[in-house]
Amino acid sequence: MATTTAAPVGVLNTYAGIDTLKQRSGITGSTQEPLLWLALYGASRTVDRYCNRHFFVLSGTRQFDVQHPGKVSVPDLAAVIAIREDADRDRVFELTLSADQYLLYPLNASPDRPWGRPYSSVVADPAGTRPQFTVGRRAIEIDGDWGYRCVLQDTGTDLNVGAPLSSTATQVTVTDGSLIEPGSTLRIDQEQVFVRLVSGNDLTVARGVNGSSAVSHADGSDVLATSYPAAVGEAALLIAGRLFSRKDSPLAVTAGSYGLGSPDTRAAIDPDAERLLSTLRRLPVGVGI
Repeated sequence: MATTTAAPVGVLNTYAGIDTLKQRSGITGSTQEPLLWLALYGASRTVDRYCNRHFFVLSGTRQFDVQHPGKVSVPDLAAVIAIREDADRDRVFELTLSADQYLLYPLNASPDRPWGRPYSSVVADPAGTRPQFTVGRRAIEIDGDWGYRCVLQDTGTDLNVGAPLSSTATQVTVTDGSLIEPGSTLRIDQEQVFVRLVSGNDLTVARGVNGSSAVSHADGSDVLATSYPAAVGEAALLIAGRLFSRKDSPLAVTAGSYGLGSPDTRAAIDPDAERLLSTLRRLPVGVGI
């Protein structure tokens, strides 16, 4: 992988890599890369806003009101780490539910598979030892991975630091840097790492991104890559290319003559990107991302 300019601070996840965007745009060298990073990050967030959901994995704990004893509706949920309940309503989540006390719906959603979809509700298992949830405000707490799905693929490379990787290191050496593209979000154990720069086998990274924690890792640890739906990556590239080209023609998307009441034809999103994302878009009513 060619050496590239580091992504600007604050870019923590993008749905495509900077080298792919450069290739698609016919750009060589690194002069334009700061603008390309901004376009790619902006395009990725545009995808999120248009779809009313996010496709990166956000690790964290969220609390929910329980209005029905048998079911709790949740935003896109890719994996559960723990579910805790405030059974006596003292604002302390003292009861950790075991896996046989709840069900995740839709059944067979498989958000850890490339063809999967997210869970949208947690249902009390009527055949379990706790067939009902406690009804009340902020009665359930879920620690999990939030997002459309969490699909991890082996990059084929491993940590090659020569010693345990410290929790503060932002320069990471791997066995084969050619398998990593800047703009990738990696998973090392449970930590998410955003790749800002690749130079040979050395990666410049942002540690502990997307709600995860920066921790130490054993040398030789597997390096996995977060995989997004193909339509999401392609849409991000289309939108990023359009945003980048706007620097040369800022008024090109407006048709007609000024002052004559002509319609504004500026689209909310690239039409081809819209078609790609149509099956992934959810209604904005009641959506919490």
